[in-house]
Amino acid sequence: MKILAAVMAVVAALAAFTPEPQWAGTKFWAWGLNTSGQFGKGTTTDSSVPVLVGRLPAGRPHGTARIQQVAAGGTFSAGVNDRGYVFQWGSLPGVVDATVPQGVGGLPPVTAVSVGDRHILALSVDGTVWAWGDNTYRQLGDGTTTSRPDPRMIAGLTGVRSVSAGYRYSLAVKTDGTVWAWGHNGFAELGDGTTVNRPTPVQVTGISGVRTALASRSGVHSAAVKTDGTVWTWGSNASGQLGIGAAPRSYVPVRVPGITDAQMVMPGEKSTFAIAAGRLWAWGDNTSGRLGDGTTTARRTPTITPIMGLTWADPGMGGTSAGTTADGTVLTWGDNTAGALGTGSTQPFSLTAHPAAMTSTVSTISVGRSTTLVVVGTQTPDPTPTSGPSPPTVVLVPDVTGLFEDTAVSRITTAGLNLGAVFRVVDRLCNDVDQVTDQSPDAGTPVARGSEVDITVAIEPSGPCP
Repeated sequence: MKILAAVMAVVAALAAFTPEPQWAGTKFWAWGLNTSGQFGKGTTTDSSVPVLVGRLPAGRPHGTARIQQVAAGGTFSAGVNDRGYVFQWGSLPGVVDATVPQGVGGLPPVTAVSVGDRHILALSVDGTVWAWGDNTYRQLGDGTTTSRPDPRMIAGLTGVRSVSAGYRYSLAVKTDGTVWAWGHNGFAELGDGTTVNRPTPVQVTGISGVRTALASRSGVHSAAVKTDGTVWTWGSNASGQLGIGAAPRSYVPVRVPGITDAQMVMPGEKSTFAIAAGRLWAWGDNTSGRLGDGTTTARRTPTITPIMGLTWADPGMGGTSAGTTADGTVLTWGDNTAGALGTGSTQPFSLTAHPAAMTSTVSTISVGRSTTLVVVGTQTPDPTPTSGPSPPTVVLVPDVTGLFEDTAVSRITTAGLNLGAVFRVVDRLCNDVDQVTDQSPDAGTPVARGSEVDITVAIEPSGPCP
């Protein structure tokens, strides 16, 4: 009875304090098409249900690390870990041919990567942009058409806060809210008022105050959300993907009617998604039900779909679409080639959204061409809200296993707990050097504020690593 009473007291204390969760990427999963090793699991076997890939390597010298982001392309993928190291895997001719993540050298610490059809962009912590891969259409922004297997900084492009690699072109948003574009422009996808290819970045015409701008990774149109929540598009409109009616294209950004207070927008191959107030708006091509409105009818203006509660949606690079909800559930709809919906279904497509066969809570998602990668996150309560009720006397132990020691200590103290004993164990395989391999109490255990958390940290052997 005493144990039951103690448990009930803990539950009551935690129920009185329910701050917003913080996400911490731990491992990533994949499903769908894997013929080029896009999963990063060491195989080329497709899967109609999610398969655990694992963690990204730590970079240098050895080990593994938490995941900051993964991005799925058509035949290859890329990711960033919490130390700012970039990895790539799959098949991109002249760049990478591997079924497991390979480190990318020559980069400063990176905050995000974006993969296009055949090139990659990386955003560094200092706001510079680095590019590598195919450069046939000048999408690397270095003034040449020379393809490059290794990253090179784009000269003169600084103060950038987001990047987006498209089909044969690239976009970047600066901290001042301007959008810059370079590469192929035959369909006006650069939005500079012309159809002239640009070998170096030029400013997109007539748009400012932009929060984010994204290029189509498999098409030729672009989309942006401004800080006022309005959605803007430009480029090809052959399938109605601009959302402005029957016009064949737009050479400069135009506002999409009917959508206000948008949180995000993303262009697909021939379609576009936007989320406002948790509702999914979709327009453009609707083959295989990729818009998620329950039909296969093309839409030239935005349509509210039945899909609700989304925080992010990705129309992918083909006909498969997916989104995540606030509670970390993955919903998928559209084409099911190679099991791309992740539901285990053998049906060729789905006109309505269904949960993927994931039991873990997902924090981020990226949809390629019939391939989906997701990062699984753990939720830990923020113990120091800036307003509201006082922090509880009982808190949950954060998950620090897999973190580097300094990051783990920071997370423990931020949670209102104290670092206890630190045990050192020799890692003879050098897979987890400098990282936490065990903790006590276990993650999620309710304990009194100020309690100690013991950790075990892996260290290098005295001899050489294998």
